[in-house]
Amino acid sequence: MKAIRELNKLLKCYKTYSIESLIHSLKFYQKHILDTLEGKDILFPYHIVGMSIPYAQLAFLKIENNNVDIDALNNLNLALMYAEAGRELQLKDFKRKPLDKMNVHDLKKYFSEFSALLFWAILLNNKNLAKKLAHQVEFCLQQQFLSDFPLSYDYFSLWAYYKWINEEFTLESKIDGKFKALINNWLCDSVFLEPLFIDIANLHCEELIDNDLRKYPPKFIRPPFTLLPLEIHVINKLRALDKLDEISFNHPLMNTHSAKIKEFEVIADDLIEAIQINFFIVE
Repeated sequence: MKAIRELNKLLKCYKTYSIESLIHSLKFYQKHILDTLEGKDILFPYHIVGMSIPYAQLAFLKIENNNVDIDALNNLNLALMYAEAGRELQLKDFKRKPLDKMNVHDLKKYFSEFSALLFWAILLNNKNLAKKLAHQVEFCLQQQFLSDFPLSYDYFSLWAYYKWINEEFTLESKIDGKFKALINNWLCDSVFLEPLFIDIANLHCEELIDNDLRKYPPKFIRPPFTLLPLEIHVINKLRALDKLDEISFNHPLMNTHSAKIKEFEVIADDLIEAIQINFFIVE
């Protein structure tokens, strides 16, 4: 299966990255952001998003070599935090100039990261962050130029959010395919649902493939989202809240060391705090 081959190719890369090269990339983006904070440069959201990628790669380098230490977990948490901050700033740019062709082009590529981040916020048990991200997902889904995209994953993230906060979700009809089947069979046991979970894991891996044959951009082309089946962890979290059994299943994605990480946290970071103070609190 092509999607599994892509996963294996990524795993091989993550296991063999040069630490020196990743740290160099991290320092490159840090310098641009620090120069911006000192008034020496213009801040571009991709500098913040760019921080998340080497942080994730540093995390996966250790984790996939079976070295899950505090540094690896901190780097993974920072990767998600910088991804969230960078995409929020990028969406602010889109809202200011929604007709800009480059803004539209970029949003088509990254909008599903808000859905992945919404799953992350649910796993954090952070209701304020989840509420903000749910609004961002809803805003993206209202854009007409995304209407013909495959959106079940994104609408399912909203379904999960509204189920988690115990409020009615009115857009369930927008969900189809494997996610719709899961909702329809929510109360079934793990034996019945296991094949469906395998299909959902396969869907995740298919979104790792980036080539000219794709009609739509892949959802999980950038780390940290590549190896984190956040949607599956949230499904099991919601099932546990409903006193239903956990779905454990054999799949190459779920057999990665990274996929076994289900708990995340927001950690202290001076640079991201400075970004939030300067570019989010002060408008």
